[in-house]
Amino acid sequence: MGEVHWRELYREVVDTGLCTGCAACVMACPRDVLGYTVDYEPVQIGEGMGVDQCVIGDRGCDMCTRACPRFRAWETDLDQVLFGRPRDPETEVAGPARSILLTRATEQAVHAAGQDGGLVSTLLIWGLETGRIDGALTSQITEGRGPFDAEPFLATTREDVLATAGSRYTYSANPLAMKQADAAKLRQIALVGMSCQASINGTVEAYAVNKYKRKIALTLGLLCSKTFTYDGQRKVLAEHGIDVADVVKINIKGRYQVWTRDGGYHELPLKQFHPYTRPGCKLCPDFAAEHADISCGGIGADDAWTLTIVRTARGEEWLQGALDAGLIEARPGQTDEVAMNLLTKLSTWSRKRWPVDTLPETHRAPGLLPSG
Repeated sequence: MGEVHWRELYREVVDTGLCTGCAACVMACPRDVLGYTVDYEPVQIGEGMGVDQCVIGDRGCDMCTRACPRFRAWETDLDQVLFGRPRDPETEVAGPARSILLTRATEQAVHAAGQDGGLVSTLLIWGLETGRIDGALTSQITEGRGPFDAEPFLATTREDVLATAGSRYTYSANPLAMKQADAAKLRQIALVGMSCQASINGTVEAYAVNKYKRKIALTLGLLCSKTFTYDGQRKVLAEHGIDVADVVKINIKGRYQVWTRDGGYHELPLKQFHPYTRPGCKLCPDFAAEHADISCGGIGADDAWTLTIVRTARGEEWLQGALDAGLIEARPGQTDEVAMNLLTKLSTWSRKRWPVDTLPETHRAPGLLPSG
């Protein structure tokens, strides 16, 4: 990275609105002088520290810039280290892929607990029970805040995985749970996170964040177009006569779907939630978790399957292992035309967010769009 540290990261990423709030910089900071605000932003902490000043950085530490998945030429660098080449913007608008599948768990309890096909839960449980990982950075419901407000959580058992399964459309900076993993001296960790967080899979490799390069054994990226604030969702639900405390599940498939504990089902216009989009999502160009080992999402015609994009050799090995163990079943992604079309459409739309015309050349690669 050269002579750059928190000062440059703050001015170029946080202050410009490019920061997604993934908390990679906080996770990687070796001196714990970065904190995380309730507004989902990293912040300098400690006596004598200024907003964009870091005395540790002035002494040569640049770990925060290395870990950040939005600093300077992040996309081209990450593509090169993970895939050996830049992606082709004409044919790979959703990022490079070894294969695209539709998968689902064969165990009914796991399938039922998951949001769609239960793939993420299956891989985490299999990894824990075979010793491939010691824990997983994921999210759990925040106690006392309602049924789908989320916070970082370290899952270390099958029960933990099943209890935290399913999607929440509020933001949780899952990498912050790495501090719990470090405190417990866990050696191998899976990271489950939205697209911005999944890019850490590439930064730790590309920029030699060696502590976490060795520790992160698998990265599962969740397809994500945006998240909403918890209070905003609660407000819209209340306007439709729905108490957030009665909600048991939500999903978004072109509309906001709500299931309530009395057995009710409601569909709300998604546009009513747009004013409550989390600021960190507004400039994010990555819908498809392009730098994960495996990207997962429920955007197909059948809610019972997970669209699964296998991107790396490591991801391919994990998925094949679960297939060989009979824990999942799979079919080609191309058999679901709805899923494939949405993958291209939503990836293209998200990439248009990157403010390419106003950024210096070092930030411009993610703005490339297919012609036509």
